Amino acid sequence: MITIFTRRGKRIEILSQSELRHPRLTGSRVRAFCPIHGSDHQRSLSIDPASGWGYCFNAACQAKVLIAEWNPSAAHHLLAASSSRDRDQAADQEGLAGSQASPHSHWPTQQEERPSTTSVLSRWQEEERCILQALEPTMQAALKSSRQGRAYLRERAIPLEIALAGGVGLLTPTIISRLTRPRQRRLLQRWSGRLIFPLQAENTRGYIGRTLAGWHPGMDENAHKQLLERPGRPQRWIKTNPAGCFSLPREQLAPQLTVVEGTFDRLALLAAGFRANEVIALAGTALPLSWLPAQVRSVLLALDGDEGGREATARLSAQLREQGRAVSWCLIPLDGQGKDWNERWRLSGHTGLEPLLDSYRRLY
Repeated sequence: MITIFTRRGKRIEILSQSELRHPRLTGSRVRAFCPIHGSDHQRSLSIDPASGWGYCFNAACQAKVLIAEWNPSAAHHLLAASSSRDRDQAADQEGLAGSQASPHSHWPTQQEERPSTTSVLSRWQEEERCILQALEPTMQAALKSSRQGRAYLRERAIPLEIALAGGVGLLTPTIISRLTRPRQRRLLQRWSGRLIFPLQAENTRGYIGRTLAGWHPGMDENAHKQLLERPGRPQRWIKTNPAGCFSLPREQLAPQLTVVEGTFDRLALLAAGFRANEVIALAGTALPLSWLPAQVRSVLLALDGDEGGREATARLSAQLREQGRAVSWCLIPLDGQGKDWNERWRLSGHTGLEPLLDSYRRLY
């Protein structure tokens, strides 16, 4: 357990999953005896397994908690920010020569050997990724046989064979229930009911999952997004840490690449006839420039046409040119025909992709 204080003075307890005492799934939340105030009379700790955040409703405790393995990115961010403040504080205290007590003297000291970010998270993150990797064939078989999964792909105009060739699978509650170890079942609970996409990171394989909770045939992507934004609904996307890009392994990439934002954007381009080794989807992460192999000589950036997409395009263009690579771009037109390449493909087929296809033809 690590105690973090935010810049606003808010106290957060970061717990490891192993520190939960006799956890039990009750409805949509995990209930456990609180290890912070030592409760052993009732399960006063209530946690949302999808987000990893929870609280103790004991009046004398009222702790705000985060389970590190269930939301690694948030835990990593909090630990990194706290470590940075610790370093700043140590530098300030050197000049005071011990004349004043530290305002954060209740934080762990060096003698207490505060656990590092790596020691708290890496074991669980590695276990999570290893389980998902071992389940890849099973998840692909589940996608083949899932009526909901196949219908979802069909309504996004993605052929099943394209998704399977890209390594996409579906993690069902049945698959999780068949895991022999209770810890593994708890660890994967937040991934239940999600389409799972394999990602290529610098030194490992990561994953990103898109929930199908609440979706039914006939519901478009915007309506599903609005549904999932309601309180208590699961996050649309979750990722392992590290994550990576949705693509082929780096050694298989073509000399010319097209970079899009979303996983379904990449699948749409593959359905339209692009080769798998020519398209990378960022999947919510920064393009790992050091990961791009030397054989990649030119990059076509095809990001969103909004302000964020334009800023990312300008930044990436400069960075890629510094590496000696040729760069061009084709931002998604703001013409009302779709906010991303997948939506344009779904609504208009090749016509919706024509701006990108024109850029590709001119270059290659």
